[in-house]
Amino acid sequence: MMRKVCLSLALCAACWVHAGAPPRDSATAPKRVVAAGGEITEIVYALEAGDRLVGVDTTSNYPAEVAALPKVGYVRALPVEGIMSLRPDVILLAGEAGPPQAVSQLQGLTQVESIDSRWSRAGLFARVDRIGEVLDHTDRAASLKQSLQHRFDQVDQRLPLAAPPRTLFLLSAGRRGTQVAGADTQAQALLDDLGLPNAAAGSGFKPVSAEALVALDPELIIVAETVPGSFHREDWPLLEQTRAARSGRVLVADAMLLLGFGPRMPQALNRVLDVVQGKGGGQ
Repeated sequence: MMRKVCLSLALCAACWVHAGAPPRDSATAPKRVVAAGGEITEIVYALEAGDRLVGVDTTSNYPAEVAALPKVGYVRALPVEGIMSLRPDVILLAGEAGPPQAVSQLQGLTQVESIDSRWSRAGLFARVDRIGEVLDHTDRAASLKQSLQHRFDQVDQRLPLAAPPRTLFLLSAGRRGTQVAGADTQAQALLDDLGLPNAAAGSGFKPVSAEALVALDPELIIVAETVPGSFHREDWPLLEQTRAARSGRVLVADAMLLLGFGPRMPQALNRVLDVVQGKGGGQ
């Protein structure tokens, strides 16, 4: 009973905060935007609408300006009252945003837009289109898509690879340890875009040992860090026994760059190709 009372009080407080916002002319006043999902935040900035952001989730770490914004929590564990205290006109949610109960409550309090979550170039273009519509920046969205397509065309000029290396994709997840990416993950989608065979079996992200890594003997290793500097190569001495390490094909980079499928996707693809083709970019 006490939990129900507390929840009711929290919702009432959130409603009061939102209802208490001063009236605006929607045709002229800038919108107050909360973005939950690092790729969503990056698109808002790429559309030159970063000044509208009043809050972002903890996966939003790019560009540098985002560090000054209030954080509303992790994208999968969003707090209703905390978000509504920012008086958002619109909340842009990534596909994995949750929990469902919180999303449902937010939808009853203000405008909520669930943005396309496909891990692909088509998904990226759809995200740009929708966010451009919501922010009344359709012209900028069209320009951004044109720029992205040009950059993707440059990537495609480097494909297909003559001998695609067997690739092991690792997620360095801070306190959650290091995990290997299988099928049905953003990592698999990235590999598929470049035609790189996944050396790992199974699906999802699973813990991996150094011994298992050596047994797989990948020709390319990609490490996505959820926390910058969380992967310490010296802690994995057996890694040096793999063909990937012996040939200098180890890439360590930010997880949002590699797995966000945001405006930096062409950059991520080129970073991987640089390592594959011996043009630097690794660690």
